[in-house]
Amino acid sequence: MSIGCRWIAAPLLTFALFVVGVLWTAEATGAATEETPPLGSRLCKGLSQQMDRNVAAPYLFQSYSQLPGAHPLDPMLSNAAFTYDNALATIALFACDRDEDAKRVANALVLAANHDRSYDDGRLRNAYRSGSVTIGKEGMLLPGFWKQASNSWVEDDYQAGSATGNLAWAALALLTAYDRTKHQPYFDAAVKVMRWVDAHAAAESGIGYTGGTFGHEPSPQKLAWKSTEQNLDVYAVANWLAEIDPIGGWERMGARARKFLDAMWNAQEGRFYVGSRPGSDMPNLDQSGIDAELWPVLAVPDFRDRYYTVLQWVDRHYSVDTGFDFNEDRDGIWLEGTAQAALTFYLAGQKDRARNLLATIATQIAPNDLVYATVGTELSTGLKVGADATSGDFKYYRIPHVGATAWAILAAKAWNPFLKESVGPHNIRE
Repeated sequence: MSIGCRWIAAPLLTFALFVVGVLWTAEATGAATEETPPLGSRLCKGLSQQMDRNVAAPYLFQSYSQLPGAHPLDPMLSNAAFTYDNALATIALFACDRDEDAKRVANALVLAANHDRSYDDGRLRNAYRSGSVTIGKEGMLLPGFWKQASNSWVEDDYQAGSATGNLAWAALALLTAYDRTKHQPYFDAAVKVMRWVDAHAAAESGIGYTGGTFGHEPSPQKLAWKSTEQNLDVYAVANWLAEIDPIGGWERMGARARKFLDAMWNAQEGRFYVGSRPGSDMPNLDQSGIDAELWPVLAVPDFRDRYYTVLQWVDRHYSVDTGFDFNEDRDGIWLEGTAQAALTFYLAGQKDRARNLLATIATQIAPNDLVYATVGTELSTGLKVGADATSGDFKYYRIPHVGATAWAILAAKAWNPFLKESVGPHNIRE
C-alpha cells in the first residue's frame, strides 16, 4: 500500500504515548526560510493539492503518482487507491487541520464499507478505483485496466482481497474522523469493518488474527499466517472502540491480538518477530520488517518501557546512511519507514535523531510535493508477490507515494495515529 500489511504476500505491484508538537525549523533542515516552508506544512499542502477540487464528493487518493516524463506506472497502479494509504491520508489530513479534505476520504471509506459490489458483510477491499467516488449499480469500483491482448478487463488478486491490517487501518481512520466530528456513520462503519475481522480472521488457536483473504469473489483464499503489524493494528482499534463502546466485546478482541503480540516479543534480543508461520504460532524467522518493530511501542502503552531496546535493535539491523531500510538486508532507504522511525525516536525523547531523519525526508520530495517511496531506484523487501509465490520479489520504487507522505506528516506533527489521545487540534503546532 503501499501494502499496509507489509510483510504479507502481495500482488503484482511495482511499486503516544506523549502527544506533542514538533517545531520544524532551520535547525532541522539546515535551510528553512520564508521560501522553504516547514516540512509538515509543505507536505500537508502537497497532499491536499492531489485532490480533485471540481466537486466535493468523497475522494480516494491514487497511491502512486505518475510524474511528467517519468517511466509509466505499472497498469495495476495507474488508478489504484490502496485502502491503507487512504486511511493514513485521512489521519494525516486531520493532523494538518484540513478537516474538510480528511472527511472526503473518510466518507469514501464509509461508502466502501456499505457498498461493495458483491459483499454486504463490512469487509473492505485492499484497493479501490482512485478519484472522486460515486456509487452506481456496481458499488465501489475496483482498480484495473483494459488488456488489449486478451480484450478483457484485468483486476489484481491482492487488490481485490481484504487484508486484516488494511481493514484495521481504515477503522483507525474512521475513528479519528468520528472523534473529530462525532458523525455517527464513521463510528458505525468502523464497527462494521472490525466485526468482519473478528468473524473471519480470528485464529483457531485463540491467539491473534490471521492475514485476511487474497483474491476475488466468490471464494477468496483465506490467509493462514499472522502478522505482528496486523495484530498490532487490530489491538489499537479494539482498545479505541472499547473506550467508546465498553459493552461491545472489544476488550476480548484486543486481548486476542495482545496475546499474539506478547508471543512475538523476543525479550533476550529486545525486538519483535515479524509474525508467525502459516497455520502456526511459531515465529517466522525468514522475514523482517521495521514497522513490526516500531508500531508496537507506538500503539501499546504497556510497551513504552521497550523504546530503548527496540530502537537499539532497529539501529543495528535497519539503519542505512541517514535513514532506514524496510528489512534487514539494508539495501537502501525506505522513506515511509524512515518517517515511522522519526516519530518513534521523537516520542521516545530522542528529538535530535528524529529531526535528522526528517531532514533526510525533506530532501526526498517530488515535484508534486509528495514524498518518494525510496531514495534509490528500487528497494527489496523480501516479500512475496501472490499468496502462493515462493520468491521475495516485491519491491518499492522511486515513485511519489501517498503513504510515505502521510507518515512524514505524522512524524513532522508528532501525531501518533494509533491512540485516541493523539487527536485534536490542540496537539498540533509547527
